[in-house]
Amino acid sequence: MTRLTLPLILECLLFFVPLNIYVIGDHMANGVQWAFFRYQQSYLGNSLILVNKDIHYVAAGILRGSSATGTIIWVSGAFLLFIAVIILAIAFALHKSELTKPAGGLTILAGALFIIAMIVEYGALFTNDHGSSVPVGAPLIIVSGIWLFVGTFDEEDEDPTGPASS
Repeated sequence: MTRLTLPLILECLLFFVPLNIYVIGDHMANGVQWAFFRYQQSYLGNSLILVNKDIHYVAAGILRGSSATGTIIWVSGAFLLFIAVIILAIAFALHKSELTKPAGGLTILAGALFIIAMIVEYGALFTNDHGSSVPVGAPLIIVSGIWLFVGTFDEEDEDPTGPASS
């Protein structure tokens, strides 16, 4: 186990953290959103909506205005978070602890984009006539990114053979 194992595992776990709990309109729909998908309950039924479907909704013009803009920003954040995990996986595989800093920067930016997407959709107070949002996990993304960015994950002090036997 290296000093890069924990950062990689925790970064991967961020994909399982609900980032946003939202209400559309006057409870016309309620949902929970993760980086790459959301679960939504509405009067039409329950839906699992993957990020590719959101991209399709924007491209087809089904989502317009602030909803389309917010979706584009959200997808950009999800992409950056994915790239950060790839960078950490490379850092882990090649034992390059200096790659945690760029991964941390991308993670911070991803978390900021998630929050910006919610502000674009629901306003600065995360509520408007279109609904409301609670950014439950998005701040955790930023905190994780800061930890990666400022943390020291050098492996120089570690003995690759493990603890010395007496």
